[in-house]
Amino acid sequence: LESVAVQIFSSKEVKEAAAKSFMSRRSSSVARQRAIASRRTLTERRSSVDSRRSSVDSSTVHSLDSSHHLDSSLHCVFEGVERIDEAIAKALQSTSRLRKDVFQGQILSRMDLLGGKESENETDLGDDNESTKSVRRKTSLIKIGLDLCGNPPYQPGDHVQVYPHNTISEEKLGAFVGNLAGKLNLDDEMFVTFENQEVSLAELAVTAPILYHNIDQLVSLDSFFKTQASMEAPIPTQSCLDLASLAKSTKDNAMLKELGTNKAEYDKMISLCGMKWMDAFDMFPSLSGQVTLSFLLSSMKMNHPRSYSIASCKTCVGPEIDLVVGSFIFSRGGSKIEVGVCSNFLTNVTFGDEITFKIESNPSFHYPLDPIAPLIFICTGTGFAPIRGLLQKRSYFRSRGEKMGTAYLVFGSRSKKEGLFEDEIENFINEGTLTDAFKCYSREPGMKKQYTTDIMKNEKIEQVLAPIVESDDSHVYICGSAHMFEMCKSVMIEMTSKFCVNKVIEEGRLHSDVFGALNPAGSVVSRSRSASINEGLNNLSSRRKLVRNRNINSYRHSMTSSDVDISQFKRLQIPAKLPTV
Repeated sequence: LESVAVQIFSSKEVKEAAAKSFMSRRSSSVARQRAIASRRTLTERRSSVDSRRSSVDSSTVHSLDSSHHLDSSLHCVFEGVERIDEAIAKALQSTSRLRKDVFQGQILSRMDLLGGKESENETDLGDDNESTKSVRRKTSLIKIGLDLCGNPPYQPGDHVQVYPHNTISEEKLGAFVGNLAGKLNLDDEMFVTFENQEVSLAELAVTAPILYHNIDQLVSLDSFFKTQASMEAPIPTQSCLDLASLAKSTKDNAMLKELGTNKAEYDKMISLCGMKWMDAFDMFPSLSGQVTLSFLLSSMKMNHPRSYSIASCKTCVGPEIDLVVGSFIFSRGGSKIEVGVCSNFLTNVTFGDEITFKIESNPSFHYPLDPIAPLIFICTGTGFAPIRGLLQKRSYFRSRGEKMGTAYLVFGSRSKKEGLFEDEIENFINEGTLTDAFKCYSREPGMKKQYTTDIMKNEKIEQVLAPIVESDDSHVYICGSAHMFEMCKSVMIEMTSKFCVNKVIEEGRLHSDVFGALNPAGSVVSRSRSASINEGLNNLSSRRKLVRNRNINSYRHSMTSSDVDISQFKRLQIPAKLPTV
């Protein structure tokens, strides 16, 4: 903590310093322009009256130079002001506010597809998890406008990384900041510096990412606590011990020490109230006025962006991105409510809200270059999101008269009530974008549980899918859990001996967008979606080699401007309104 220095400036001070800095730069620029103009005018006059140089009045030259001296003296006045506000000026100069890969969009609409009301879709989990009393599900279709951020391109199958906002209310956040040491306000701005030769920045990025992210940055406390600091994360045990030394009351001191050393008591408290940072001063009132920003920068977790599959085709929807987001709200006996930070944020946005995001290209899940290739789409629940974008693109090609191969959808849901985009799927079938769709339900009342792999084993459906699976030019898209992906591969192997998994993967014809990964023992472990992107980059060259041998020149000529890779957009240098993250 001794290495962390935090300077606090009021919003008014920062704005005044920024205005003075701007005026200083402007006056300096004007002075330089006038000086250049004066010298140019003087040179021109000297050259034009060279024959009469002896008769030129020296006072004329002096008057031409005097304007330059006047502007220079004015510039010195502004420079003096800058020296007065040197600390703020340094902060403004050091702060890097523009990030070319981060965009700020605006919410166009949010449609609740499932669980719009609190009374809906509340499920008693009972036997599945005795400690969990109930869970409420909510699924929403969110449309993000791209007009404000330069209208960046994307392709169906790409991902969007969304920077979430904490759900803490303005009033509660104001009270939290007011309880910090230094009598701070939400509109104050902080400038963080770190000086420790023994700790490298690379090490700091791992051990204290939120501190590393804010070094030499001028950030408002409002933005920091709403978007960067994970206010809903539990206070770690080590932080409990550190806070115990700051507590002024014996009761709070003893309780924090107990929570920091007794794991059973800590887990019990987590179960009862969550032990969230946002509730720290409510649970331990004697900490008021004792906790510094430096301590929080070294102790709190950072809100990282979350990835979501894009559920639209830009050619069809225009300058917008569609996302399908599912959120789960758990209650556990006590007062604790568990929600996903980003999913809960997204499923509660309203029209006009601003949203910060990045577009992440995912070549491994793009539409095949050969439109005649037969396709199979397999997904469950919100896994339909990237499939929806691919189907929209396929619908666009069909509307232009492109010759299309067959396409089948295998879609699993919990129940008919929770089936998503039923109308859109029927429209895709009626217009010929989809040849057919096979649906199954795992929680439909009065029906036997069925999963995607179960209906794929159905004799009639197997007869339809098997010829496509064993085809040398077919493509299979799977979106869901890693376990489902592995099960679907097994079913396709059983379906036909001609299905060679390694060959299909090597040729880039098996596309997966999954969460969780399987280790050799078969248990699910965490995996980021960037793994599928790396896989796609490795397979992209082999896919192009295969397609190059096919006669698809007409298709290539018909590619639209929206089919531009995101890396090309970065080279275009399109102006965009970019946020501070």
